[in-house]
Amino acid sequence: MSSLFSQPAPKSSIFGNPGNQSTATSSSQPQQSQTSGTSSLFANLQTQPSSQPAQNSLFPSLGTSQPNQSGQTGLFQNLNSSQPQQQTSSLFGQRQPAISQPAASSLFAPQATTGALGASQPSQAQTIQNGQQPPLPPRLSQPAYFDSLLEKGKKRARDADGGTSFNELPGLQLSLSDIARRVREIGGVGSQLPAGRAADSKAHYLLAASGVNLGTTRRDLDALKVQPTASTAAINVPLEWDPDTNRYMDQMQQQSTLKMIAEGIERAHRNFDAYLDENIDINWEAQRRKIYEHFGLASNVSERADAASQIGTGVRGSFGRSTRRGQTTNGDQSKQSMLGRSIFGQSSLQKSVIGTPNTSIKTASLFADVEDRSGQGAISDDRFSRDKQTKFAEKVQVLNRARLQEKPHPILHEFKEVQIQPGGESPYQLIDAFRALIDIVREPPNPQNVNQTDVPKQRQFLNDYLDETPNSARQVEIRKRILDGSRRSLEQQFFEGVESLINRNAREANLGGVPTATNKIRAYIRVRDVRKDLKPDELELQKIHDIEPLWAVVYFLLRCGLVQDAADYVREHAAPFRAIERNFVTYIMSYAKDKDRRLPRDLQDRINTEYQHKARMAPENSLDPYKMACYKIIGRCELTKRTIEGINQSSNDWLWLQFCLAREVNRVEEVAGDVFGLEEIRESVSEIGQRHYQKGQEGLGGYGTYFHLLILAGMFEQAISFLYPYTYVAAVHFAIALNYYGLLRVSDQPGAETDLLTFNTKDLPQISFGRMLGYYTRDFRTSNLDAAVDYLVLICLNIDLPGAAGKAQASLCHEALRELVLESREFAQLLGDIHKDGTRLKGTIEQRLDLIGLSDQEMFLKTVTVQAASVADDNGRITDAVLLYHLAEDYDNVIVIVNRALSDSLAVSLSEPEPQLSPLKPRQQQQGQGGQQQQEPSPNSSFSLTAVSEPSTLARNMISLYDSNPLYLARIRPQNRQTCGILLRLSTVKSHIQSQNWAAALDTIAGTNLLPLAARGSIPAIRAHATTTNQLPQEVKRNLGNLLLWCIMAVGGQREVLQAQKGGYEDQGREGVREELKGVGRDLMCFAGLVRYRLERGVWEAVVKAGGDVGGY
Repeated sequence: MSSLFSQPAPKSSIFGNPGNQSTATSSSQPQQSQTSGTSSLFANLQTQPSSQPAQNSLFPSLGTSQPNQSGQTGLFQNLNSSQPQQQTSSLFGQRQPAISQPAASSLFAPQATTGALGASQPSQAQTIQNGQQPPLPPRLSQPAYFDSLLEKGKKRARDADGGTSFNELPGLQLSLSDIARRVREIGGVGSQLPAGRAADSKAHYLLAASGVNLGTTRRDLDALKVQPTASTAAINVPLEWDPDTNRYMDQMQQQSTLKMIAEGIERAHRNFDAYLDENIDINWEAQRRKIYEHFGLASNVSERADAASQIGTGVRGSFGRSTRRGQTTNGDQSKQSMLGRSIFGQSSLQKSVIGTPNTSIKTASLFADVEDRSGQGAISDDRFSRDKQTKFAEKVQVLNRARLQEKPHPILHEFKEVQIQPGGESPYQLIDAFRALIDIVREPPNPQNVNQTDVPKQRQFLNDYLDETPNSARQVEIRKRILDGSRRSLEQQFFEGVESLINRNAREANLGGVPTATNKIRAYIRVRDVRKDLKPDELELQKIHDIEPLWAVVYFLLRCGLVQDAADYVREHAAPFRAIERNFVTYIMSYAKDKDRRLPRDLQDRINTEYQHKARMAPENSLDPYKMACYKIIGRCELTKRTIEGINQSSNDWLWLQFCLAREVNRVEEVAGDVFGLEEIRESVSEIGQRHYQKGQEGLGGYGTYFHLLILAGMFEQAISFLYPYTYVAAVHFAIALNYYGLLRVSDQPGAETDLLTFNTKDLPQISFGRMLGYYTRDFRTSNLDAAVDYLVLICLNIDLPGAAGKAQASLCHEALRELVLESREFAQLLGDIHKDGTRLKGTIEQRLDLIGLSDQEMFLKTVTVQAASVADDNGRITDAVLLYHLAEDYDNVIVIVNRALSDSLAVSLSEPEPQLSPLKPRQQQQGQGGQQQQEPSPNSSFSLTAVSEPSTLARNMISLYDSNPLYLARIRPQNRQTCGILLRLSTVKSHIQSQNWAAALDTIAGTNLLPLAARGSIPAIRAHATTTNQLPQEVKRNLGNLLLWCIMAVGGQREVLQAQKGGYEDQGREGVREELKGVGRDLMCFAGLVRYRLERGVWEAVVKAGGDVGGY
């Protein structure tokens, strides 16, 4: 049996214990018996006696009766009594302590009060037996007086909950319960919910059951409400008529001041938003995608981005706003993104094209996929590398001069000469790689001495190399060229090794006679035979008269690429050959005559049959290995096994065999067993790289061996990417040479990639050529700007790419040049200078206009100079912006910038130092084409801003220059010219004030006609001057307060000077002047009162103080 006063077991409630008042929320109570066996949402809103066992409910004791636990009596016991709360377990894991308050016995003890949800509560403590609750006792009769008091209390309670008459009642008519209720309301406890708002309580419970935190949500919603500021509230309050005129005027003045402040703040907000929209255009979605791709989360992000793009097609601009220039057509967007790629449209998160200048000894890579393979964390850099950089830069300058003259240039030979020079630890394979490229391109060392039709031109192989159709005629042609060139390079390299071995072993070689190629091979064989590395010991070679191994001679002649010499040798010794192999003479003659080095189909079948028969049927160690090698080479026999047994071979010998067996043919018409070409060689090379030349491994022969192998296989992009971590200097110049002839596939998105090696949509490799050159100039562009320009203009080699790729490369080049100009600030050297007579001195970039895709000076000014000037102006570099706009022939903008700088300097108070401008760097001497120094223009013949650091001096220089040439003045708006003249006068006034030359300052101020110095007390004249201030330019208007202050100071100072000069016959004249100056001071104070609200902050107080000192009022 459970007692009403016993402690029930803690119940688990979905809301725990929301409140401490029984009148506000329900507390956890013992489970009551239910008449039904099912669980109800509000199971105990009304309790009924039942003999059924208690069932679980979502809210087991919501609205149940709670007993009174105290025997004390009170006047109003149960009107608003707090009930004991027990600590219950909440669904959200929180326990709330039980708060118990004693309930007093009331005069109205049987009177039931309405709880939070309308459930009746008994007034006497009873025990609950057998799970049943006794019914409520009948209501006792009460006197009419107390009934009327109770009704009035209920009425006031209803009014307090929902009515309006409660707050209008006088304080004396409130009862004690009303006073207690008001106190609780003021204290934040609140009153009971009205009966009509029970549904709201149910909604609160349902929201809480759904996981909604009502308190937090309400605070968030309240925080979203726009709270008017004090200034806004004061502005919006209408003025009430006040008979006191002074008070009414003060209110009007205060409201107008607050309104001006609010308008100023709103204007600042608009200007800031406009600045962001104009100068920051970030596609946050693209930036987010890049970040996720960097961390390997690109797949999910791309799916979400695609879904978002389907929802809305509007391009988002800075800070979530739409782009500032509105929606454009697809054509306009592509044009704007490619051609008009302004530096303003560039994201601040986007990487620089040229990177930051390198000031350390080590050069770290800026590419995400490039790591130092030497294990030191930075790419090696030493004195020898610096020397090579200087020599390579000289070769690049010569290349650009040849390009300007449209002459062919042997760039590979020039770079090879630099690489051959001793110094450093570069492997010899780099020189072999240059030789291989020379053989592939067939570049002559002196193009002027060769027939011009045989000289390769700039970008000659572009269309063939970039053709993405595997079996097209262009692709077949370029693959043939790579195969033939690589094979010739290996053959030439081997023949040089033969001659070197003969020269080192002249006695064993016993060359003698005429040093023909055949005799050199015979001598080479003799040296190899003496050294016991010509053949294995168990094998015997077939010889002529037991002296000369004829098959070895033929093999080494073929190895040196001397196919015709080999055919002649076989013809001279036809009898021995026919005695041994009667058909071989026919095979080699047909092989030597065919330009593709292929046998006819009948001879091909015959030689394959003979080779297979000999390889299978001949006894072991009975076949001459050189004989089988000659058969394999001439007949391309057994292509599945591309090695030669029994002959000592190096890696170059194996490579030569692969290129010798490879043929580029129409694979549709060719027999499947005879298909072996450059693609199969590339697969073998890639497999070698994956096995032996992964990161951290250098394999056999070091990194130079694999790089040479990649060049021979025509995998130029992979070769550059592989070499770059080891020696970026050589990698950059290999890329320049390849790109010069069109043998390099550059990135189709030059502004977005962060990796050196990427792949296009067809999985073809491509190199970030533009950024590689830009990053390379980090090492020397601080000291050698001309060389940096020569490298950056090479980016425009790719301007002839088809489609939008060429325009993107040109835009990348222009962007790199702009960054170089702004970083170095060598405007006079890079962009040019101006003579006093207006003639231009061409800068380094302007001398190379044809190389960067700009045909005339106007395009150059628009593309490079104007945008560089805009950025300099935005960054606050006044002298830079002035010179750049002057070079761009935008003279009106020059005056605007000068006016703004001069106005800023005038706004500085007299006690503070005048701001100084950053002076322009002087023009440096440049080297001419012949290596001689060009004479620097003398200061008398060339206009320069190098020594200017004061805004007033800059303004006077520019105005004097433009006033001397009517052509300049014609392109300047008269208003800007007049503004500059006024500001210059104000600058003179400030200098006079600082030197306490009061009379000169007053005369100069009178010449500006900005202040009523000649009003002589005329109020209309003073009002006229005050009215004209609204029409003044902003640069002058912002300094009107300072000018007024200076004028008052000058008046006071001049009166003091006159006062100090008393004595003599001129006293009467001085006194008259002092009185006149006093009248001027009064006029100025009257003028200041009229323009009081147009003055800068703090100026009015200073003017009033100064006016009082000089007797202005």
